[in-house]
This record gives sequence, C-alpha cells and structure tokens, in this order.
Amino acid sequence: MSTRRLFMARAIALTNSLFFWRGHDARGSSSAPNSLRFLILGGTGHIGPYFVRAAAERGHHVSVFSRGLTNAGLPGGVEHLVGDRNRNLKSAQGRDWDAVLDLATYGPGWVRSLGEALKGRVGYYTFVSTVSVYKDPAANGVTSEISPVLTYDGKADPYSVTIEGPEYGALKVLCEQEAETQFPGHTLIVRPASIAGPSDTHPYIYYWLLRAQRGGEILAVGDSATPVQFIDVRDLAAWTIRMVENRATGIYNATGPARPTDLAGLIDAARATAPVPPRVTWVSTSWLETRKDAALFNGLLFWRVNKGALTGISNAKALAHGLTTRSVGSTMVDEWRWLQQQPPERTVFAGFRRKPDGDGFEPVTVPWPVYLAREKELLAAWHTHEHRPA
Repeated sequence: MSTRRLFMARAIALTNSLFFWRGHDARGSSSAPNSLRFLILGGTGHIGPYFVRAAAERGHHVSVFSRGLTNAGLPGGVEHLVGDRNRNLKSAQGRDWDAVLDLATYGPGWVRSLGEALKGRVGYYTFVSTVSVYKDPAANGVTSEISPVLTYDGKADPYSVTIEGPEYGALKVLCEQEAETQFPGHTLIVRPASIAGPSDTHPYIYYWLLRAQRGGEILAVGDSATPVQFIDVRDLAAWTIRMVENRATGIYNATGPARPTDLAGLIDAARATAPVPPRVTWVSTSWLETRKDAALFNGLLFWRVNKGALTGISNAKALAHGLTTRSVGSTMVDEWRWLQQQPPERTVFAGFRRKPDGDGFEPVTVPWPVYLAREKELLAAWHTHEHRPA
C-alpha cells in the first residue's frame, strides 16, 4: 500500500471510530471511578481508535503513541506522542503511566524495548494478543486459556521481528511471555477472536453483507448450524478498558457473541440489512468440491475449515469478568453502514487457497460480476442435481 493510501486509510479509520462509536451498556460509557494516565500504542490504526475512544469517554487522560502519520479523528483532549517502536520511544519516556495498552505488536522485541524504556514507570500493562496462539485448537473440543499454545520454530531471531508474518501466533506467545517478564504481576493478556464491526478486515464476515445487497439467490455451503464466533470491536474496547480499571491480571479469551450464534444466524443478520432480503440456498460441501473453480467458494467454508480455531474458543472466563456483547444484528447493521463508505471498487474476497509454499492461506479475489455469474451457474447446476431422479 502506498504511503498516501496508508495515510488515508488510517485517517478514515480514526474518523469512523468517532462516527460509529455507540456505548453498548452503561458501564462502557459512564465515567470511571478514578481517572488513569493511559498510554496507548497502536491507537491510530484499525482497532486502535475504538480503544482510544472508550478510554477517553470513561474520563481517562489518554496519550496515543504513533509514528505521526495522522492524528485525524482523535477525541478532544487526547495527547498525540510521535515516535517509532523500532528506534525512538523518547516521547513516552520520563513519565509515569498508570496503564499502558499495547495493541499492535507482532514481535517480543517491541515488548522488551518498551519495558526497558519505561522501567519502573508503568503501573499496569495490557497486551492485546490473539486466539491464534493456540496449538491445534480443533483437537481440544473447547479451547480455554490454559490450552496448549504454539512454539516458535522460525528461522529468524524472534526479537528482530516487527511485522506480521507466518509465525504470527507463535510470536504472539513470545510477546505474552515477554510481557510477564517486563511487567511481572501487573499484566493483562487479552486474546480476541475475529474482530467485527466498523473497520472490519475479515471478508468472511462482511462478504455476506456485500453479497446480500446484490440480491438474487445466494449460495451458502455446508451446515447452517456451524458455530460462529467473533467480537464487535466496540465491545472488545469497552470491556478491555473496564478490565484495566479493575486491574485484572492473567489471560482472557475475548470472543462472542455472548448469546451463541451459527452460520445461518450470521447470514440472516446480513440479509436483514438488504432492502429485500435475498433467498439463501444451501448446497452440500461434497457436491461443491467436485465443481470447477471450487476454491473460489472456499471462503464460504471459512467457519467450518477453522472449526476449533475460531469456533471452539471458551469465553466463560471473560463473561464471568463482565464481558458483554451486542447482538449479531446490531453489529451487522453498523458494519454495513461502514462498508457503504468504502471505495466502490471493492472486490469480493470469495475464497481462499493454500499459499504456494504451503504456509497458510491467501485470498482469492475476483470482481463482483465474475463472481455472481459463476455463483448463478452453480446454483442452476445444484437445482438440477437436486431434482435428478435417484
């Protein structure tokens, strides 16, 4: 992405966070008992603005540390500290912080350098990790905070890593461990699942919104009762700030919805945003896999393929510590409003395929007219298949 496009994307994200922020419950929007001096790293990109907003609305004194590409949309009274996690933390040094919230760290070196730079000046540290830290969650049945995690086996020195890569989950484990080393007894680890809502980057959620608006007959694949888990970015932010206020420590899986849903529920919520809710036709996975261009539609199987990794995560501990989530319908309505503000040339992320080196997956992207034409062909073939004599 070019520097200009990156600048614009971050500016839009910051502005959208102000427009789309809605206090879900009173605890997320009323004032905190005591105002804290908050340092937020990663507060100007993707999910960051929502955490900034949540902290500011609770009455905390918030300072955001970033490279200074943009500060558009930061709430009034929020301080902007300019620096670089790789080489320049001076603007955050020499000051005492009641709470430090780290949102965009991929390698343990950043956690170590932060701990060394702010040594003795941090009362409480929160690291936002990921459920991708778990080792083979599909084998667990239900994955809790004490389930086995990944071990780093990459070739590079993990402390030299500063960008997201193929060892993402294992590196986050090392970040968590380094956090406990740098801030012993004062660390909160939050492990969110897929993050939805305004500014969503997961096409496997917003695909259904984009598709529903185009009407016609929709192709869905597999079992409609497949469990679906995600968390609205606003619920995640509000709950995390409250956890910081309560000085909670330890590890928490942050996922929802609190009232479980399935793939049919997700699709129905997306359909409800369309002027005329389109009809959904479910086809079998085994049938689809025999068709040409089957990989184009693999994205529709995202929740089934990732069962365990994304749908077997226990949120019991977080719910017991006050996590609340808005309805699936509410999230989808607001996400659709956000999508309407995005560039019209957006392509559909309709599928995914294994990367050539076999390490992870990559999206298969096609223009909407091409995708819809192929979908129509498949649906016609399916209806013929259904009515064929046994």
